[in-house]
Amino acid sequence: MVDDKEQRTKTENKNPYDICTWRDSSNCKGCNLNENLNCRFNGLNKSSLIFGLSFFLYLVPVLIGMIWSNLVIYIIFWVIYTIFFFQFWEIRVLCRHCPFWSEGGKILHCFANYGFYKVWKYNPGPMTKWEKAQFLVGIAILMGYFIPFLVVYNQLLMLIITIIGIIFFFVNVFINHCPKCVNFSCPFNRVPKKIVDGYLKLNPVIKDAWEKKGYKIGN
Repeated sequence: MVDDKEQRTKTENKNPYDICTWRDSSNCKGCNLNENLNCRFNGLNKSSLIFGLSFFLYLVPVLIGMIWSNLVIYIIFWVIYTIFFFQFWEIRVLCRHCPFWSEGGKILHCFANYGFYKVWKYNPGPMTKWEKAQFLVGIAILMGYFIPFLVVYNQLLMLIITIIGIIFFFVNVFINHCPKCVNFSCPFNRVPKKIVDGYLKLNPVIKDAWEKKGYKIGN
């Protein structure tokens, strides 16, 4: 009896919202959603590596161009913004709506923003329009910050490589991540509605929160 109580306590601490993403893998038997979704985290994988490398493909030429132009101080400003964006802004408007955020504990375990401290409380409902707008603005600042400097300081080669890097980054995200991502309300998400409905049906906490915002399953 005591052992059962301790086990239930550990489960509740690990998965306080009872989201299937964080249930024991034995619960996945008979469910084929994992064929269409990255709905379980089993450690950083090849997809995570490609995600990180595609970002650095954009970042490296930018930094080279900025250093050649003696604009290191502006790199520092970007680093400060990047820390603020990922650790406070993005995770509030985007990440805290994701099922991966629902895990118990204060460290985020997911395929993209692994390791960030969970400052904000989990919100099972979808992103609002205002949150989506903020996210898009934040991403635009993050990726576009350096471009005016490269133009003004005539770093055309680095500018071209940077633009190619940005394009590659988003192509990679749209092809390899967005079609299977469980953060369904992200403006980049490309999971078919039928799959979204199937996942919501397995997770009443998320389903109820979405339906309160007007989402209708099956329509």
